[in-house]
Amino acid sequence: MKKEVKIALAILVVVALALVVYFASKQTTNQSGKPGNTVVPDGVPAEMLDNQTPEAAEATQALIQEVADNQEDLQTISIPSEGTTTSETGEEIPATQEIQVVTVAPGTSGIDIKTGTVVTQQGQAVNNAAEAATGEAPQSSFPIAPEDAPKSAIKLEVTSSSFTPSEFTVNRGQAVSLVITNVNETTFSEVFRFDDANLAGVVVGLAKGETKSITFNAPASAGEYTFYSSMFNHREQGAVGKMIVK
Repeated sequence: MKKEVKIALAILVVVALALVVYFASKQTTNQSGKPGNTVVPDGVPAEMLDNQTPEAAEATQALIQEVADNQEDLQTISIPSEGTTTSETGEEIPATQEIQVVTVAPGTSGIDIKTGTVVTQQGQAVNNAAEAATGEAPQSSFPIAPEDAPKSAIKLEVTSSSFTPSEFTVNRGQAVSLVITNVNETTFSEVFRFDDANLAGVVVGLAKGETKSITFNAPASAGEYTFYSSMFNHREQGAVGKMIVK
């Protein structure tokens, strides 16, 4: 009888522990980086948490809000959706849905204001690994004035031998606005790029004195991502740094 009681008590303990683990996991982010029943930060669309941590979503929303406050109109993009709809003439046509995006600087890829995803002109998520300057890759801006960059943008200065600052930190999935200025005193141009093939499309070319911007979603995996200038031997001279994703 005592043995049966001990077995029953052991089963109860195991069940209780399993319930504790289950309910704790519902309040935290899982290993893939997608939240479970996490609390949606104030002012952040719930859809943004599908691909971003709460911290990333807050940073993304702050950028969107800052940019949107300085624009009279948001850009609307129509994208295909499932099914069909009926036109005014009774014709069955493919269904579409509309998304609104903001662009941080003229020429850059827009940010979907609901999901925080950086998108192409067709409304599809950009591919950070695509060949630079193609339609699928994040788009670099036209030259801009440094003072026109949003306060929440990450600002770098590059020379043939340095990046200042040499590192910056973002959150997984965050919509990042990167603003880079070539401050060389010589006539050297610079080309910003990452080592990681998954960020091969994030490239910015800069003539002396130019400032340009690029917008992209940070990788979904935490870690350190090396960036550098690929002009001549500038990397060897010290034009190198790292993006820390947490």
